[in-house]
Order: sequence, then structure tokens, then C-alpha cells
Amino acid sequence: MRKQYMLPESACGDCLLHFCCESCALCQEHRELKHRGYDMSIGWQGNMDNQNRGIAMAPGVQGGMTR
Repeated sequence: MRKQYMLPESACGDCLLHFCCESCALCQEHRELKHRGYDMSIGWQGNMDNQNRGIAMAPGVQGGMTR
């Protein structure tokens, strides 16, 4: 996701974050996708189908996640 959405890298590496606190990392990824307009109830393939059909997704936010 970091490469796909050009998110800034943090001091703690992605691999280390997933190893130490996988539930926190997955929760953070879920919030990022939801913030970008993905509908979690239809799954990844459903969201890709919506994009391919031209259904508008939420605009991308520059600068990554903020509180």
C-alpha cells in the first residue's frame, strides 16, 4: 500500500510493525483504504470492479494518514 499510494515511510519498518503488532498494522491499513473510499463490505475484487466500471471513488489525500 505504501508504494501504491506513495505513503511516507515511518521510522519503524513495515515488516517490524506487522511482526510486533499485526492487529494494529491491519487496522491502520483498513482505515487508510476506508478513507480512500473503498467499501470493505464488498471485498477487494468488488472494489476493483467498481473502479473498472467507472464508479467514482473518494479522491486521494496527499500526505498520508492524519488523525
